[in-house]
Amino acid sequence: MLIRNALTILILLLLASCSSETTDTNEDALSVATEIGLLNVNSIEPDLILGGQPTLEQLQALEEAGVQNFISLRPKTEGGAGWEEGYVDGKDTQFSRLPISGAGSLTKENVEIFSRLLSDRDNETIALYCASGHRDGAMLALKSFWVDGVDARTSFNLGVQSGMTSLTTAVSEILGVAP
Repeated sequence: MLIRNALTILILLLLASCSSETTDTNEDALSVATEIGLLNVNSIEPDLILGGQPTLEQLQALEEAGVQNFISLRPKTEGGAGWEEGYVDGKDTQFSRLPISGAGSLTKENVEIFSRLLSDRDNETIALYCASGHRDGAMLALKSFWVDGVDARTSFNLGVQSGMTSLTTAVSEILGVAP
């Protein structure tokens, strides 16, 4: 009985250590994102940092702070985008691009791809970005509704909390709620 209790305590301590390490990484990365001036930096859940397009220096600083996975919602052809693939080539850092060019790109298919990109990680901190952070919120709202099964109003509010502004009308129409 004493050995079982000791093992249980050891397992709980290990689990607490792992979860606090993940939280510490996110807090460090979030703090760095704020310090380096990442546009519209935000975080709504552990291990997910939202914001605008990082510069090369900002991306390097985020990587040094523990971000292992970057997801861009910008088409390569959008000004200031398209260089990230070359930066991460040959590194352990992961980079994905899902081009969301506006309201017409807010489709169930894109949201399902987006959901897979967010779930294809192993307790890694993700930096999700677009030009300003507005598309981040729109995609998170639609993922909440279409993939996670959350009600429309709560999903819409999540989008607003996540930085959605310019796509507010489009998302409110898709979800059937007033802005």
